[in-house]
Amino acid sequence: MLTPRENFLNFLNNKPCEWTPTSADILTFRPAFYPDHVARGMVAQQEPFTGGFGGLDILGCEWEFEELVGGSMETGVLMDSIEQWEDVVKWPDLDSWDWEGFREANRDYLNTDKLIQTTIYTGYFERLIAFVGFEKAAVALIDEDQQPYVEKLFDKLTDLYIDVIDRFHRYFNVELVEIHDDWGNQRSLMFSVDTHEEMIAPYIKRLVEAAHAMGVYMEQHSCGKIEKLIPNLIATGMDTWRGQAINDKKMLVDNYGDVFKFGVEVRPKEAVDDATAMELVKGAYDTWHGKNVWIAIGLPFTPQQKNMMGQYVREHGLV
Repeated sequence: MLTPRENFLNFLNNKPCEWTPTSADILTFRPAFYPDHVARGMVAQQEPFTGGFGGLDILGCEWEFEELVGGSMETGVLMDSIEQWEDVVKWPDLDSWDWEGFREANRDYLNTDKLIQTTIYTGYFERLIAFVGFEKAAVALIDEDQQPYVEKLFDKLTDLYIDVIDRFHRYFNVELVEIHDDWGNQRSLMFSVDTHEEMIAPYIKRLVEAAHAMGVYMEQHSCGKIEKLIPNLIATGMDTWRGQAINDKKMLVDNYGDVFKFGVEVRPKEAVDDATAMELVKGAYDTWHGKNVWIAIGLPFTPQQKNMMGQYVREHGLV
């Protein structure tokens, strides 16, 4: 019998699976030593995290954690114009970090038969917003005078993210990396398809190609209604994206499911009891019968419910 890790990797590689992969087959590793996990309020590691969320991220942006929404917002901007970034941004010295010590501190946590995943906060457009604010970031993507500065920044960011992925893979056996970058709102995109293709997709493509060369797979995180960007995402070589319910996931799976791996979410608006949780996962299993997807079981389910739901799918095989 395949392990959850082996089964998920088979899914990503178009090899035979024994069951439909779910997020219960993934071990999330977001250690506190990486500043963004604390700044963005998303820590998952061996030792319970008892500090406060928010604060400075890896590039010096300040974040404030909002308890009610379970996430963080940037509290200001680092510069007036993106043209200043080379003089303002302080890049981390990853060689000075105690990677061996971090590995030892998480040895038991990472001793798993699941697929180990981490998240990179923050991607390209979100990083631009954190530096100069939303309006200036949106303008910088399309202003011919500012575009060269944006492109040089994104190239530097890609180098940093490749280095981070390499270290997480070598030291912690991370094999799935989620890169966090919101591109849409409730109704549509935050910029045009052409702008994404010109200004963001090339850097994602370089990042994905480097990750694949290491044996690491990539998941795009992007909230909002971004259906129109799926062809661009496919062209970058990205492995998967789950997206929100505001997207027509059935249409996307029907049209692109043969060339792209979609995650489909089971996500109620509020906490539910165990019986309801099981009904929801059974419904998702039946809905996606015959489709090449994986099932994302997230909040607000408890860890116990997530494991129960994942076990149900394992026992029932492929949807």
